[in-house]
Amino acid sequence: MSAKSVLHLTAWQYDKKWVRTMILYNGIVLSAAFIPLLSGQRILHEEIAHAFVMGTASFLTIFSLRIMAGQVRFSHLRRFCLGTVYLLGAVFLLIPLLFWGYYVVSGHVLSSAIVLTLFQTNGSEAMSYLKDQNIFLWCVTGTMLLSVVSAMMYILHDAGRKQSRYPLWGQLLLVLVTLAAGFCVMEQSSSYLPVRIMDETENVLQEYQKYGQAKAVRQERLQSLQNLRISSSGGIFVLVIGESENRDHMQAYGYDRPDTPWLLQQTEKTNTILFTHAYSNHSLTVPVLTYALSEKNQYNDISLEDACSLMEVAKAAGYDTVWLSNQRHYGAWDTPVAEIASTADYQVWLNERNGTEDCRTNYFDEVLADTIPNLEDSSNALIVIHLMGCHGSYGDRYPTKWNAFHGENERIDQYDNAVGYTDYVLQKIYDRIKAESRFKGLVYVSDHGEEVDLGYFHEATKFTYAMSHIPFVMIFSDTFIQEYPKIVDTLRNHRDAYWTNDLLYDVMTSLMGIDGVSTVMPDLDLTSDGYSLDRGTIRTLHGMKKIEE
Repeated sequence: MSAKSVLHLTAWQYDKKWVRTMILYNGIVLSAAFIPLLSGQRILHEEIAHAFVMGTASFLTIFSLRIMAGQVRFSHLRRFCLGTVYLLGAVFLLIPLLFWGYYVVSGHVLSSAIVLTLFQTNGSEAMSYLKDQNIFLWCVTGTMLLSVVSAMMYILHDAGRKQSRYPLWGQLLLVLVTLAAGFCVMEQSSSYLPVRIMDETENVLQEYQKYGQAKAVRQERLQSLQNLRISSSGGIFVLVIGESENRDHMQAYGYDRPDTPWLLQQTEKTNTILFTHAYSNHSLTVPVLTYALSEKNQYNDISLEDACSLMEVAKAAGYDTVWLSNQRHYGAWDTPVAEIASTADYQVWLNERNGTEDCRTNYFDEVLADTIPNLEDSSNALIVIHLMGCHGSYGDRYPTKWNAFHGENERIDQYDNAVGYTDYVLQKIYDRIKAESRFKGLVYVSDHGEEVDLGYFHEATKFTYAMSHIPFVMIFSDTFIQEYPKIVDTLRNHRDAYWTNDLLYDVMTSLMGIDGVSTVMPDLDLTSDGYSLDRGTIRTLHGMKKIEE
């Protein structure tokens, strides 16, 4: 037991009620450290020790504040102060209880990945997720958590009624010493599960902010790369980024519903390459695209803030850059994806809605094809098109006439309808762009997959490999095939290779013939004979998960 605890015990004459209250409070805080064991995870002795220290320090801090509040002479002010203390105590206690609550309703340990999801999830997407959950279990769990907190605050209040025999100045001195030591100790308890998760989340968010703040530095570095140029004949390239599309639900990949007839037809042509083992580098859009559209990937040690984006490099090499999106235009403070897009010469954001209260759009994705600008005066251009694709709620992603599938599971029917509509959108984009005389190639890849069958969507803490299963397709013009038969043959030979979409930057810069990009390594470049990644070496969830299928 700590010196602080002994000091408090002495001050309260080793009162049994006080001791029981401290043990109970500390037990709740300490219990959160053992949750990972239930999922087969390993916990360190340091984590248990930090949990015990955190529980003791937080209890003594709250109890000390309770003493101070109880010394206030004016009754109304005293009640206000006591209420504030109990509210603070409830918040302290609710943190570990929320970890238990999440485990009960999901069967998984709350992690920084799911906390980060909260920063990207809007009301509509949350409601779509909740519809597929056991609402009764959520309600019962929430009621139990609030009941435990309320009961604990009553016990704390009851234990604090006894008056100490020591004078007021002695009590206040004890309080001040306890508060100072308590806050110091809690700050050092970094291995305690809730504290560790909050630290990890904060670090990621800071990394994203640094990415935006380092924009001027990256642009200055790009300007210093005098040898960054287009070594090929250039041309017009289109990168279409899908949303939440799982290749397991695509006819072109063997699914039993005819939801991708156009893509299936394209795969029978010699100018199309469909890659069979493509995976996402994460299950959340922002982490995925931050890596996919920049030099940073799971396999190098480049810091995110120093990583140049595909748009920046293409622009510096001499490409006109275009960003067309049906997603919401969040500020660069919110997501580095918006920061990447902001560097494009020409931008269109169809979704004029602001805020995060829902994920509705003003237009369906097909309108994106009509926003492709006139490219007659552009010899070299990179056009990035970001779809809403199969983003939940699935039924909102397509016009009524695309409601083609009617089976036993409405969620799966709606998802497959969204996949079918995305196939039509891709056809419309391709038909629009292939008419350009300088058109060289179209690349389609989804940001991440979706666990639609189990209703887990793409929640990282419930990760299944379905969340990483993505389509990856390249369609080249006859001109590109004639000019670069070696690259096309190499890609055909790699159609069954294992690949993750954080390597999209590498393959795109190679296809576009951008010379002088020193960070592109042959063993990570799908267009190179030296590409060496395989099932045993590729990763997802930013290196945390090995692909085992």
